[in-house]
Amino acid sequence: MTNAVVILGENLVDIFIDADGRLTPIPGGGPFTVARTVARLGQHAYFFSGLSTDTFGVQLREVLRADGVVTAFERASDKPTSLALVRANGGAAHYAFYLSDTAAFENDATATLDRYGRLAVPSALYVGTLGLIVEPMAEAATALVSAVDPTTLVVVDPNCRPAATGDHDRYRARLLDLFRRADVVKVSTDDLSFIAPHRETLDAARDIAARGPRWIIITDGPHPVRLMGPHGISTFPVDDRPIVDTVGAGDTLVGGFLAWWTGHDFDRRAIEDLAAVTEAVAAGIEIASITCERRGAEPPVMAELGDVAAWAWLRPTNKSQPSP
Repeated sequence: MTNAVVILGENLVDIFIDADGRLTPIPGGGPFTVARTVARLGQHAYFFSGLSTDTFGVQLREVLRADGVVTAFERASDKPTSLALVRANGGAAHYAFYLSDTAAFENDATATLDRYGRLAVPSALYVGTLGLIVEPMAEAATALVSAVDPTTLVVVDPNCRPAATGDHDRYRARLLDLFRRADVVKVSTDDLSFIAPHRETLDAARDIAARGPRWIIITDGPHPVRLMGPHGISTFPVDDRPIVDTVGAGDTLVGGFLAWWTGHDFDRRAIEDLAAVTEAVAAGIEIASITCERRGAEPPVMAELGDVAAWAWLRPTNKSQPSP
């Protein structure tokens, strides 16, 4: 066992479109941001995602290396980098995706399981976002979740992207399959509306919990975060801070949760600890709040958290990544 987090999912470049039509490319993608958050907070992060040889791919790899993320697949792909066009409207982000035949998703289940099998057993595994939609990565995500050690905490974050989801029924069936092994599921109210369009928010969340997860983290934009579990429902207020945009907010919340969890030497065996889960969620919300004060998905680093109570235990260290 090693205190590491394996993150499987996409990397891409968010192309922000300003009101005047100006385009600004920023490295992004939900799992990419989760990996950066975990590493920026001093924890071990392994990122399972294909990277391109093109200009954007080189930039993405450099960002990951600068943050201390270990990329699982060192061989770069000649396929292009995935792109997302992003328009912000009142702080909310709206996306259009360009994903077909791109580098991020090309590693199949066989390659993924082979690479994973050469790692020490991680404390946690995260799968999410477009990595649960686009093949062959989506199949690889299902295979990986099925293959993890019983002591590994599994976090599933659908982070639904309706614009990129072709077959809703197939996608929903995959999620229901993943939920059987998931310990924590992070969903927004929008996610729940897409997964179960005819169910009320809490009823849809209870449906997910009935599949197996112990904890459901429900986000709702600027409204309080809710934690559903065996104890019932806890509510966490969200700080009323100025919001630049919400890009990466949910991803940094999950990354903060995972960094707090593994930083305290927890794995799946602590999943029944209500106090620990509650503290980890609160710590993740702090990280998300800071990210919302910036443009794009830019999680904070350890040195920025000296005055944040939830992260008082964290001090800058020279912790090195375990060998990949």
